[in-house]
Amino acid sequence: MDDTQKRPPTPPPLPPAPRWRHMNEHPSQYLANLEVAGEEAIQQILTAPHSPHPPPPPQYEPIQYFFYGTLKNPRVLADVLGVDETPLLRPAKIIGYTLTNWGDYKALIDGAPGEEVLGVACEITSAEHEHKLAYYETNTYCLAPCFIDFADGKEPKQVSGNTFMYAGDAVALQEGRFDRKLWECQMGTRLPANWHSTSKGTATGNHE
Repeated sequence: MDDTQKRPPTPPPLPPAPRWRHMNEHPSQYLANLEVAGEEAIQQILTAPHSPHPPPPPQYEPIQYFFYGTLKNPRVLADVLGVDETPLLRPAKIIGYTLTNWGDYKALIDGAPGEEVLGVACEITSAEHEHKLAYYETNTYCLAPCFIDFADGKEPKQVSGNTFMYAGDAVALQEGRFDRKLWECQMGTRLPANWHSTSKGTATGNHE
């Protein structure tokens, strides 16, 4: 019998390391925390009942609104808000703004530093009333924050609040030009970049 017949057979290769070994080499912090907490704490987490009552909604905070146009009339404001009582209005002003005309209506736009717009302020006490105001103003106007200075000598003398400003291009409005920005706000779509040249070409074609 030769030497090759006396040698034992070559052992098979070792099986690959199980995947869990790699997890043990770098355990997650969450698992490590659970291990420290112990079995009792783990069971409390797994069996904790869910609260049947959702958290209460955030409480609404009343806010002052500054009005300079038709809403200065307390009867009009009451109708818009849908209330029977006459709203309490305080004479007020905002600084750094000016008024111009949009058709038969007033439009508030940015003015020169120190320029004042006179009007009234009213405390709005519900989100429903804010929605009604926005619906009344339409998308021709956009809600804007402002500082309101009261002119009745009572406290507080100044508060932060909201007002409605013209939503379009103020320069185009003052110059009587087509207001592309306002058109897009009202239509809910954008004009193509070459809309002006296209309209000119169409007009020329109609004359030919």
